[in-house]
Formats: sequence, structure tokens, C-alpha cells
Amino acid sequence: MFRRLSALAPLVAAPALLMAMPALAATDPGAAALTGPVAVSTQEAVAGLTPAEVRTWLIEKGATVEEPRTIEGQTLLRVNDGSTNWLIFFYGCDTAGRCQDVQFAANIVAGGLSLDRINAWNREQRFVKAYLQNNVDGTPSAVLQFDVLMLAGLGADQLNDPTVVWLELLARFIEGLIGPATETTAPPPVTLPVT
Repeated sequence: MFRRLSALAPLVAAPALLMAMPALAATDPGAAALTGPVAVSTQEAVAGLTPAEVRTWLIEKGATVEEPRTIEGQTLLRVNDGSTNWLIFFYGCDTAGRCQDVQFAANIVAGGLSLDRINAWNREQRFVKAYLQNNVDGTPSAVLQFDVLMLAGLGADQLNDPTVVWLELLARFIEGLIGPATETTAPPPVTLPVT
């Protein structure tokens, strides 16, 4: 459903390079001086995304997505990617409804959940973090979370790579629960020589 867009990397790096050019030119005595006025964009890049824009983008990618909902002041989307249900929460939203960051989240209820397994996951995985909680009925569940900051001017397609990471790690977590439990023990503490 999602494919990696490696073409976004130059878009992210380009503004930093453009901002650094005047400083680089100033430190190079052989650099030619700028001639003529420099055109400055009067149009500001749109920052953030609305829940409706994210919903439309996800639907275009093939997901089933409910209308945005606000529960206790928190705006979210309920998503089904064809195999798993998960949520997207919106944070840092302005009065126009444009949000600066999102959080992918899932609540996984399964046998075999333990604090040791959650801790092992968090030690081994860099991006998607998990914690253990008890549901209202007392059954344990794992909550997985992945935060993504939005960049101005890139639109909803900037979610492509983070969504791929989310889906891959969510599937890996679920497959790890279904597979045999390989409880790991922490390595012994490192003892540093005292001089």
C-alpha cells in the first residue's frame, strides 16, 4: 500500500543548503559577490496538516479511515490498513485546524504480554515504543506509539516514509507476540576499572 519516497530527502535538505549559501560565500574570499536583488518569496509555506488532509491521503493509499473525531479534546482518526486497526492522534493544532505533529498508536491485546517482552522491544527498537497497561477488565495490553513531526510545505506525502516505518514495526511487534516467547534477560552491568 505504501512505498518509500526517497525523493523527499533532497526536499528536506534543500532549505538548509540554501540558508547556508550566504554564510559559505562570505567565508570564501574568492566567491563572487551577489549582483542584483535577491527574490524573496512572499508566500509562506503552509505548516502542518489537517485531520481531513491526513484522512484523504490514507484513503488514497487504500486504508479505511473513519471521519475525524474529537474525544475529550483530543482529535484522532481510526484507521484500518487491511490487517490491523490503529489510530492517529493530532497535536500542536492551530485555530485553522492545522496540526504540527501526529502520533500513530495501537492497542494490542494478546496472550504472552509481559513487562519483560515490552522492555526487550523498547531496547531493540528505536522508533516505535511500547508500554504495558491494564484494560478496564484487567487484561494486559500493549500500547505502541510513534511520533512524527510535520515539515512546512511538504503536504500529506511527507507521511509516506513514517507510515511505512509504523506499519513495518507494528507488524513486527504483532508477529513477535504470535511467535515463541523469547524472554531476554538484561546483560550483566558493566564494571569500570577504578584507578
